[in-house]
Amino acid sequence: NLTAAVVCSTATWLLATATMILFAGGAANLGGNLLLMAILVYLPMAVFFVVFFFGQHVVHRFRPLSAWVDRACIHQTDHDFKRRQIQALPVFVARSSSMLVLWDDAYFVRLWCQLELATFAKHGGAQKVQFLPLWLAPWLLSSLLLDVLVSTSWYILSHTVPMDLFSSTPMFSAILGSAFGPLLTVALFNLLFGTALGVLASIPWTIACRAKLRSHSLMLEQMACFDCRAAECTVEADRILVEQQVQQLFRSALCEKDVVVLPTSSTGSEHAYWPSPSDSMDAAYMSRTTQDSVAYARSDDEALDAFNSYIRGPLRTAVMESVGDQLHVPYSMCLVASLPMIFYSTTDTLQCDAACRSASGFPSFESYLLPVALGWLGTIWLVLPIFQPVFLRMLTCAYSVQTQLLQLMLAALSGILTFSYGYCMVGLVFGLLDVSVQKGAIGLIPLLILLVFLLVQLRILFGTSRRSGQAWCCQGAHRSSVDSTYRALCAAEDISI
Repeated sequence: NLTAAVVCSTATWLLATATMILFAGGAANLGGNLLLMAILVYLPMAVFFVVFFFGQHVVHRFRPLSAWVDRACIHQTDHDFKRRQIQALPVFVARSSSMLVLWDDAYFVRLWCQLELATFAKHGGAQKVQFLPLWLAPWLLSSLLLDVLVSTSWYILSHTVPMDLFSSTPMFSAILGSAFGPLLTVALFNLLFGTALGVLASIPWTIACRAKLRSHSLMLEQMACFDCRAAECTVEADRILVEQQVQQLFRSALCEKDVVVLPTSSTGSEHAYWPSPSDSMDAAYMSRTTQDSVAYARSDDEALDAFNSYIRGPLRTAVMESVGDQLHVPYSMCLVASLPMIFYSTTDTLQCDAACRSASGFPSFESYLLPVALGWLGTIWLVLPIFQPVFLRMLTCAYSVQTQLLQLMLAALSGILTFSYGYCMVGLVFGLLDVSVQKGAIGLIPLLILLVFLLVQLRILFGTSRRSGQAWCCQGAHRSSVDSTYRALCAAEDISI
């Protein structure tokens, strides 16, 4: 429901903003309106949470979905019937448009889950596998609630701090000159307030992000060290059926591929297969370096080793493409986690009345609107998304020390520093825009330098933490032939289920 929740809450926010401006007779007339926060922040966020938790009851009425769930669709007591259903698993895969993996700590140690995942990734397309870690929802909800508290704090502060603090700058003017006095005032104010927010938010934020780091790291480690022989199976008698299906699946694949023998902990050899020109999936994680080492793997152990190689290789690569490494948070997800502050941007812009604009040095609402709107655009797209990845990196360093007490102290300090740094950047963006608009070109060069720095920072934080996806780009060209193969299997074998 996440996409629907974002769309509905954003639409509510835009509609509420337009409605309030219309009823007030113009945006300039909303200054001092005490309903801005409730209508433009709390109402859209309430819509978000309602749709997030209950939206499926409405969405599925307009777009009904059918799902195949192993525990519900595979017979649990009739073993002969179960065997035939397991053999028919590729048929279900061929008729499925996607696979949703609800990952928890035990997912990659359950044999049944591995069979379904490998079958779909191999014959339905690894890029159609959607990974949804179960830590994601608690982390996102805690981040949203924390951001609601932050936006509320900003709102309270804006009504308690006199505007004279930002307009009278004799002390700072003596240091930096009159043009940059307001800039230093805004930057220091944001730095101090960000530090105070960090003190309050560091503990709950640390708890949420620590769970994310631990679970994400465990997921990738489980795939890298996967061995199907060590996987757990609730009914031990099912292990034979599942392993036979894996052997049949990967033995037939290995018969048509070159293999190279690598050391493994289970049988002494592991088979990584070199691709044919038409097999781009396996080519995603191997390079053709030992073409003359050719052997045909046909035994049961070799087929299981091939399965292990597939989980550790292309499937893990697909997961990395989908969710990244433990320090990676998608840029779009960071924007979603910042929705309360994004919604607060209109409240902050519209609540400034004539006295507020005059104290800030703006003769009209139009002259005031330009730098504030540009400042919020820069903050939303360039600053708010960096909080999560910066904190995750600092938290990783904090938990690399051995002493538990020192870990807790460094983790709390990481939260404080992240808030201080982030809101200092917010202050610099607004301050330099103010200087550029009111003083002309004197503030333009520092503003451009800051924007370049923020763009490079985004590139570092979001552009290098995921595996390159170039090796998978041609995979779609062959997917139709794979699907047609298994639809032909469905037509050729009349499997009674």
